[in-house]
Amino acid sequence: MPSGTGVSASATSAGSGSPASTLPPARAACPTTASCTDSARPEWRSTARCWPTWLSPTAAPSLGWSRLPSRASRAAPAAPEAVLSPENRAVKRLRQLAKRREPGLALIEGPRVVAEAAARGVRLELLALRKGSESSIPAERVIELAPQVFSAVSQTVSPQGVLAIGAVRELSVPEALAAARTAGWPLVVLDGVQDPGNVGTICRSAVAAGAPAIAVLGGADPFSAKAVRASAGAVFGLGVARGTWAELAGARGLGATPRGGGDIRRLDLRGVEVLALGSEAHGLSNPRLEPVTIPMQPGAESLNVAAAAAVLLFELRRRLA
Repeated sequence: MPSGTGVSASATSAGSGSPASTLPPARAACPTTASCTDSARPEWRSTARCWPTWLSPTAAPSLGWSRLPSRASRAAPAAPEAVLSPENRAVKRLRQLAKRREPGLALIEGPRVVAEAAARGVRLELLALRKGSESSIPAERVIELAPQVFSAVSQTVSPQGVLAIGAVRELSVPEALAAARTAGWPLVVLDGVQDPGNVGTICRSAVAAGAPAIAVLGGADPFSAKAVRASAGAVFGLGVARGTWAELAGARGLGATPRGGGDIRRLDLRGVEVLALGSEAHGLSNPRLEPVTIPMQPGAESLNVAAAAAVLLFELRRRLA
């Protein structure tokens, strides 16, 4: 587990016993709610005409996603436009986003993931359905693609018939740190994590544990199509920032390391503002972090970074409660 969490040079080590400011208690995750009584998520085959809403997984401000669309845009969608040609402009845009994401936009694939994004308030600029698929998820524009055209733009081996372009808001690193402080949590930092599957899985665990925000310093894009799928749409429930360590100068942090660090169960968490996990191959790039280690059986190898993140996040949840 070459990922890590630690404190900046200005912070005192937990072992020294020096006092630091006490983190306020973590706040419990809020239950999902919906503006309709039938369902808390828009079902992709449902014909119900309702618009779901989503409460933040923490009490922190809803910084990581777009505002809900206006009442006019929540009306029942018109019949989708039939698209037969791969040269259609909308199809070309889907292909372009699959190759390179544009700032402020995310390509979202799969009925459950698209429904989760909509439930968390993501504004869908385009909803593309494979011919024969149905969806009541609200979008600004809905198109129906011929099966061969849909397969050409899908990012999965077995396409599920629903693809969308969503508008997302990305935070600055200071905004993400402020959101974490407001919620009484350390900011989760991914330091060069390269695998989008790991990044998405960590985002999913962060939301489940109650963390409000995440900062990605190099590595895989958390809003890439693969990371979004791996998060099951949970990434839209986080404040997400991309930046550098320079923007966290002075923040006290823990850095996860496979061995030799302090026991996460006993470390003094007072004043800790960052929980950092390093890249799969090289670990952490910031030496100014207090190393923290997950205790394991003798002879056991280090954990995968996503597995390590889940253990650390839920231990933090327990300790901060």
